[in-house]
Amino acid sequence: MDKYIDLMDLVRLSQEVQGSADITAFNRLSEDLPQQTTQTQVEWHITGHQKPHGPALIQLQIKANPQLQCQRCMKLFHYSIATEVELEAVTSQKALDADVADSGEIDSQAYEKILAHQPANIIELVEDELILSLPYIPKHEVCQDLVELPEDNLAKKPSPFAILEKLKH
Repeated sequence: MDKYIDLMDLVRLSQEVQGSADITAFNRLSEDLPQQTTQTQVEWHITGHQKPHGPALIQLQIKANPQLQCQRCMKLFHYSIATEVELEAVTSQKALDADVADSGEIDSQAYEKILAHQPANIIELVEDELILSLPYIPKHEVCQDLVELPEDNLAKKPSPFAILEKLKH
């Protein structure tokens, strides 16, 4: 499913594009994830807009619920992704690199930029943002099945140096 859009037309005409696809359609994302359920859908909404005398902006909203493997208990769980990002569409490599000042510092107030000199593949655009939205180390908030580790018991035992403390007096 390769659908392409012209990002500059999207901005110029203030258009919206939305859709959904099975998570397995995102090859780069799927290759690093555990086996996904076939019902897992990725939904996206892409809007182009521009304020008077402002930059060409692409707003990308994505919702997904991929299955990840917890790195604490090694069990599978669904991770909810609801992300929204605003990208500045630029038409040249020079404009893409323009937010780096002469000193080499990056302007933190600038929008993230996307090169829009040719039609963009929607699946790749959404997939890039999904990959960035995944946690580096996936884990449950609280792993229900973890048993108390032996190291946790050490804090409950009296210190062997407590006897020395009594000898000081």
